[in-house]
Amino acid sequence: MPRWYMLLAQCFGCAVIEDAWHYFLHRLLHHKRIYKYIHKVHHEFISPFGMQAEYAHPLETLILGTGFFIGIIVFCNHMILLWAWVICRLMETIDVHSGYDIPLNPLHLVPFYAGARFHDFHHMNFIGNYASTFTWWDRIFGTDYQYVSYQAKEKNQELLTEKKSN
Repeated sequence: MPRWYMLLAQCFGCAVIEDAWHYFLHRLLHHKRIYKYIHKVHHEFISPFGMQAEYAHPLETLILGTGFFIGIIVFCNHMILLWAWVICRLMETIDVHSGYDIPLNPLHLVPFYAGARFHDFHHMNFIGNYASTFTWWDRIFGTDYQYVSYQAKEKNQELLTEKKSN
């Protein structure tokens, strides 16, 4: 049985691997020649909800789901890692598709965690924010620029509202 800290590190390693896989293939699934045949099924819901996270075309499930298993192949030395990774991944994917940014969400303690707001914008806008768990791939490749702009506008609107109420 692996120690808890090794299990945590291996789950994080699985998340990093899956996130990289997911970013590049999810971005590819948004290509105009492919999108309408496969990934559009997942985007039928503009306002996502937890269980909708798994609603996808069978090919998308196969393509993006493969990333889930790569980390297991790399790190797995005990069946408990498989179960821990299944639980972590399901919690994360349901969280980002929940449509609600839960206050005091412990997942927000994870550096660069994307969360519900980040992924909600993807479902609202359909462009950018392709990563599944972390924000760094979108930041590196600039596919979060519309989201960053949207956040800045929201923040400015909040400041204006505060000034008017004072």
